[in-house]
Amino acid sequence: MMQHSPETAAKAREWLERARLDLEDAKRLHATRPSGYDNVGFLCQQATEKVIKAFLVAHETDFPKTHDIRALLVGQVATIDAELAREARFTDELTPYAVAGRYPAGFEMVDRECAETLIAIMDRAWALFEPRITALLEPEADDEGADEADAHNPDA
Repeated sequence: MMQHSPETAAKAREWLERARLDLEDAKRLHATRPSGYDNVGFLCQQATEKVIKAFLVAHETDFPKTHDIRALLVGQVATIDAELAREARFTDELTPYAVAGRYPAGFEMVDRECAETLIAIMDRAWALFEPRITALLEPEADDEGADEADAHNPDA
């Protein structure tokens, strides 16, 4: 299992927490707003981007300052786990929402049905990445027990 410095683990957890907050905000906004879901699209994109970046931080992998999810998958995630990068390709659908919904012209309004689709994409991304991040950051009970047993066994 990969050992992380306390600083790396804290940074990965911070990215993960920020992703979780964006995920929750997107769902709350969708549930409480009767129309105008543009910010739901933005928050879905941000949550997905941040959970991917949490994964990269947990793997001690640098990444560019970008909102391009495909670039993160192809350029960084694939070098760690090519299958995961392929499996997560669907998340690239969120990339346009990083910018489009934040400005008044030149984008299509996000309706309720579209917002539901974007939330489903975000939820699938969370389900792919979060367990992998958590597994990297939290040592398994068996590993801890083995380390303690080794510490008490002079022959180990």
